[in-house]
Amino acid sequence: MNNPLVSVIMPNYNNEKYLPEAIESILNQTYENFEFIIIDDCSTDDSWNIIQNYVKKDNRIKAFKNEKNLKIVKTRNKGFELMSKNSKYIAIFDSDDVSMPKRLEKQVNFLEKNLKFGLIGGHTYIINESSKIIASRKYETDFKKIIKNMIKKSPVAQPSVMIRKSVLDDVDHYDEKYDVCEDYDLWFKIANNYKIGNLDEFLLKYRITETQSKSTKLKKTLRHTLKIQKKWLFNKKFFSVFGVIYYGLEHLMYFLPSKVVLKLFKVLNYEKA
Repeated sequence: MNNPLVSVIMPNYNNEKYLPEAIESILNQTYENFEFIIIDDCSTDDSWNIIQNYVKKDNRIKAFKNEKNLKIVKTRNKGFELMSKNSKYIAIFDSDDVSMPKRLEKQVNFLEKNLKFGLIGGHTYIINESSKIIASRKYETDFKKIIKNMIKKSPVAQPSVMIRKSVLDDVDHYDEKYDVCEDYDLWFKIANNYKIGNLDEFLLKYRITETQSKSTKLKKTLRHTLKIQKKWLFNKKFFSVFGVIYYGLEHLMYFLPSKVVLKLFKVLNYEKA
């Protein structure tokens, strides 16, 4: 069996509580040919010591610490620059989430067999701060339907995604002017030239906490979402009358309380466990 090298890239900032579970979920993958690039963004908790302890246990981990706090987007881009030249695939991951044991294996197998796809994601379980599954979220798996609805919503869960390195080299990295929703813009760039999709499988446990940007930066997230949608709204590949109407109606959410918007998002996207 061909076992191409995968670069798993995981930024971290003050996630000491969830870090061990996240790291172990990668180290325990059934697919073993990977390098695990962990970049600590100047954490003030015990994160760096936790990371160093794991470095001693597994030589696939390559740990780095930013000299100053770069924030999440610049740190993700830094991870791309630190990858091995021999890497064929990039697995995006976050330090408060949990990857299912066969995540890498299933994604590599898919991309090896489907050469027109630039990236592949999957469904997610939603977990709370105690790692209990409280809901789930399924993503569209049909490429045509994904393209049709991209103006409406982001088509994949960022920390579940595996990208071809050659595709990322072609479309460039995250646009650093978006300090939230940076992934949404990247998916548009990739989908404009390649197929994107999701496996009809649960590949990730996505953690919801009170400190996440969806909770703490909701209005900013909405603002950046609208900017990205406007950027791609009249692109021939993504254009639809429905998309234009939805884009216009979405502005009304500015006038709703953040709690209402967040609750609406969960009602529309999450299925109860």
